[in-house]
Amino acid sequence: MKRLRLLPSLLAAALVTATVNAQSTSYPLADGTSVQLPDLTITGSTLSCDLTYDASRGVYRYNYTINAALTNLAPIQEVKIDLSGKVARPQIDPTLAENIHRWSMLQPATTIPVGITVQDLTQWGTSSVAAGGRAYFRSAKPIYALQPGGSKGGFVLESRQGPGIRRAWISPSIHSWWEALKTLPHSDAEFVTPLSEGTFAIETTTVGPADLMDVDLFDGGGQQPAEVNKFLRYAAPQQSRSKVPANSTYTVIVYYGKTILPSTFSAALDRTDITSRFHPVPGGADAITISVGTSTTKLLLSVDGMKSSGGKGMDSDTLTFLPQ
Repeated sequence: MKRLRLLPSLLAAALVTATVNAQSTSYPLADGTSVQLPDLTITGSTLSCDLTYDASRGVYRYNYTINAALTNLAPIQEVKIDLSGKVARPQIDPTLAENIHRWSMLQPATTIPVGITVQDLTQWGTSSVAAGGRAYFRSAKPIYALQPGGSKGGFVLESRQGPGIRRAWISPSIHSWWEALKTLPHSDAEFVTPLSEGTFAIETTTVGPADLMDVDLFDGGGQQPAEVNKFLRYAAPQQSRSKVPANSTYTVIVYYGKTILPSTFSAALDRTDITSRFHPVPGGADAITISVGTSTTKLLLSVDGMKSSGGKGMDSDTLTFLPQ
């Protein structure tokens, strides 16, 4: 076997793994030989989000938790969240809370401005917004990678943009590759394809800041006049009846009209009152995750609001989830 050299950029991204990987993959070299390196499978890991809205500041706070599946074969090194937007804005908003060092200011001007706060700066302080317009949270040292079965929270984005469903990426550590290569005889042979943890990174979705316009929101249908139908609108779902996997969860993102009367809001999931899980604020939004089993699930939302004429109206929507 041969000892291979890793590029400095690859070494900088490496993290420690305390697991014994039971699977491996063959990687061919330019001299016709190959090496066996541990699989870095992290399938099943998730990035959950707890959303709150500060009406006094007009700011949404996205508090993320990284959840590493127990079946992972490597620690989690990093998560990224898409911040691409539609409107050009200054990339630094001093009114948004932040406690990290900005590593780059090269992101596109249409990237959604955010403030970034990391609860554990010692372990996960290397967080920022990448040149490509993605917020990222990354462990500061190899020993701080998130081990299989663990979870870690306190990763916060503040934004003036309301919530939508955003793409996210979770990347594993490649430290086990480095450790394996150190045991091999020295060689100057190159890999046919450069080593990258991207091979095992998983793409998922989470709730995050989004540039949403009226046309992007589903009004739930049913109410007249049209202004009443806008008391409750949805970034997700985008239709009254949605097919979802059985025994799964679904995140409902609801936007509240500016003239709603919060005290009149109600929510029921299959006739069970879940009103307390929502936080209706005029002009704000909520992201609530519901469980969907093996039978049809119905979510009924209702709220009163003031019409431009001065009278009241009620917007009531039923969202139906069909397990597949």
